[in-house]
Amino acid sequence: MQNIKIVKTKINKKYVDKEGFLRIKVIDGVHIDLPALKEDAAVNMTLTNNQKALALYDSRAFFTIDQEARDYVKSGITDPTRIATAVLTDKLATTLLVNFFIRFNKPSTPMKMFTCEKKALQWLRKFQKK
Repeated sequence: MQNIKIVKTKINKKYVDKEGFLRIKVIDGVHIDLPALKEDAAVNMTLTNNQKALALYDSRAFFTIDQEARDYVKSGITDPTRIATAVLTDKLATTLLVNFFIRFNKPSTPMKMFTCEKKALQWLRKFQKK
């Protein structure tokens, strides 16, 4: 059985699962600022062996994000590293923020909100290469 390497940054825990999905889980209570976000983003390509990935971003934990970090996300930082991103949440504020981002910033890779992990994974599987 393959060992899964879990990496913890200042803001997330992340790993690549057995299906090859990059799983990212926000650490509860964290404040996301620009330096932490840049450090965190650099880990993704290492975990995926410099390959684009299907990502499940679990944002169900409570977190805050400052404007500078939001602007960095809006700049499209995740687009070159992702095939598609499913964002998992159970919070109205996160849903509104992410849906606003998707609608007005139009990421170049597919991104969609989910409240159910099973449905998020089903959606991501549509992007897997046959």
